[in-house]
Amino acid sequence: MKLFTRCLFLFTLLFSLPVLADYTLGTGDFVKVTVYGDAELTREIRIAENGILTFPLIGEVKVGGLSTVEAEKKIAEQLQRGGFIASPQVSLVVLQFLSKTVSVLGGVLKPGRYPVTRPSDIKDMIAEAGGITAEGSEIVTVVRGDKRSEFDLHDVINQHVGKEDIAVVGGETIYVGTRDVAVVGQLLRPAKYGIQGGMRKISDFISLAGGPNENAGEVMFYTTSISGSPVTEQINIDELFKAPNSAQNKQVYPGDVLYVPKAPQVYVYGEVQRPGMYKIDKNMTVMQAIAKAGGLTIRGTQRSVKLHRKDERNEVIKQTPGLTSLLQDEDVLYIEESLL
Repeated sequence: MKLFTRCLFLFTLLFSLPVLADYTLGTGDFVKVTVYGDAELTREIRIAENGILTFPLIGEVKVGGLSTVEAEKKIAEQLQRGGFIASPQVSLVVLQFLSKTVSVLGGVLKPGRYPVTRPSDIKDMIAEAGGITAEGSEIVTVVRGDKRSEFDLHDVINQHVGKEDIAVVGGETIYVGTRDVAVVGQLLRPAKYGIQGGMRKISDFISLAGGPNENAGEVMFYTTSISGSPVTEQINIDELFKAPNSAQNKQVYPGDVLYVPKAPQVYVYGEVQRPGMYKIDKNMTVMQAIAKAGGLTIRGTQRSVKLHRKDERNEVIKQTPGLTSLLQDEDVLYIEESLL
């Protein structure tokens, strides 16, 4: 039994080394120190602010800044040097990692503070927090003191970012945003969407929202923030999808807004086959609007077309347009009944 116990102790000691041998002890860490063969020397101790661990027989031992293996060696040497134990076998296990923690907040499954127990980076800490939620973004903000940095996890995973830039040593805050890009307006599924799954460009998010609906205009508005000030750019939707690699298909960031406005409308009624509201296509004429409404009835005539249009004072002016006249938003075409 004694041999089995000794083997079990050594196995436990060796098994823990690959995992925690490179962990550096620090203030606040709560450790368990065991000396094989002397159960009375087993202690659970918190490392003091000055990095000191107080242990029976040898008193204060400076372990702050040492690895767990180095701390075990130092305690064993002092026990041996003091003549207390001839060949001490010491095991030091960290019960609570409190000196080096990273806060992981936002769109992760288990937000909280996590210890840095081995060389780690931001993706390791997000994994510790359960990973990103379905609504989470892959754009991650890391706060180190008064410095803020943004990283794209897609680039991190594909090693497009330097290891030293994403390493964590404790004291950092990692924030994962949620549903950061607003895609609104005349779309099939307007909503807020997270930056995830390799989706980065404007066209990706317009597609994710189902694309423009039947009332959508030809242009959209992209609003982002530059140096803290909102900047809006107008983009032709058709050209965007015809040339997805063009400069106008920009990469989006948390807080950006994609807005697809309603297209200009003309109301056509009277002696047409399908009276109603119709979208004004680019350079649409009176004749084309009548054609959209199914054409004239047998009682209608091209000579009886009247146009009602608001002027700059918002007053409605009635006029007789030419068939090739261009239409404007909120125009009303009325096809009167022919007297002949």
